Amino acid sequence: MNKLWVVRKHPYRETSALLTVLLDENRLIRCIARGGGKVSEFQPLFGVLADKKGFSSLSKIEPAGPRVPLSGVELVSALYMNEIMHWMIPEGAEVESLFETYTRSVKDVSLGKIRALREYERFLLEAAGHYPVLDRDRDGQILRSDAWYRLHQDGGLVEVRGDEPDALVAEQWSSLAMGNYDDMLTLKHSKWLHRSLVDVAIGGRRLVSREILMELGKTG
Repeated sequence: MNKLWVVRKHPYRETSALLTVLLDENRLIRCIARGGGKVSEFQPLFGVLADKKGFSSLSKIEPAGPRVPLSGVELVSALYMNEIMHWMIPEGAEVESLFETYTRSVKDVSLGKIRALREYERFLLEAAGHYPVLDRDRDGQILRSDAWYRLHQDGGLVEVRGDEPDALVAEQWSSLAMGNYDDMLTLKHSKWLHRSLVDVAIGGRRLVSREILMELGKTG
């Protein structure tokens, strides 16, 4: 029996559902669940997975704890977490600490901790190989403290004038590299940086949850 989270759910036939679930084995699996229409996202579950004729089926589903209390912006933020994970992590790929990180992040989001989204985005970007080196330039040189840089399309930092779009001084890039999201300026910069990096990682796909968050004037 596995512990799991439902990441995506679509109706299938009369009482079944097509699910994407995150297993405690740190993998995403797509499966068919009879009676799956009754399960929901953000409810920790136990279930038994079995392979049948090339398809995975999920049965003996039962709660593994209380549903994470989410509503409003926090709910949409958690849906955003699910959406980017679905597109960034290949099915069946094992990602170290994915289950633990997701569990912690969902709970933090429910408590209104905005930095939780930035930390989760970075975790996925690093797992997918899409997070750049931010404490050195693209030639591997340590950033000069009085210089300005921007992220080049090849994924490396290049020195530019301070008035160029998306240019940040070296100290700000170093703060991003360290994940210093308690600093409000770093948190602000990480929002637009991660948005750009996520777009590249998912091939420019539309993210419905992000659009809703932008309409609400919130993070994402």
